[in-house]
Amino acid sequence: MKNKNQIIVLIVIAVLIVGALAFFALNRKAAPVQVTEQVPVEEKVSTIKPEDIGLTLTATQNNQKVILEVANTTGIAKLDYELDYTKKGDIPVGVIGEPTVKPGQPVKQEIVLGTCSDVCHYDEDVSNIKLTLKVTKTDGSVSQTVQTLDLNQ
Repeated sequence: MKNKNQIIVLIVIAVLIVGALAFFALNRKAAPVQVTEQVPVEEKVSTIKPEDIGLTLTATQNNQKVILEVANTTGIAKLDYELDYTKKGDIPVGVIGEPTVKPGQPVKQEIVLGTCSDVCHYDEDVSNIKLTLKVTKTDGSVSQTVQTLDLNQ
């Protein structure tokens, strides 16, 4: 009987210890959580005139393609373009690209107004053509220029 009482006392003590530990663990003050908001870094982009880099945007004779040309690539490391236009049914279309730049050599990029895989399907009734050209210089600075094209001239 003495052994039974000792076992009961040990069990009661173990339960009290576990309960006390649980109580202190739950009531312990946690360090305040600091919430930091990450703000996206905005790239500062200056504006340049199309003439500064010799930018021209022309349509082919059948208005199925436009030709992007940059005559002055001195100091230019990279070019990225976004061409936006509207096609038949007033549907907005966007094309992005990155023409290859060779230092000191003019850039000429043909952009299809439509889709091509095995066969090209050209968009009809194209209007509101707008080219946004991002220019990254060899010194890391970034600028952009905008050129529009009216096919109804």
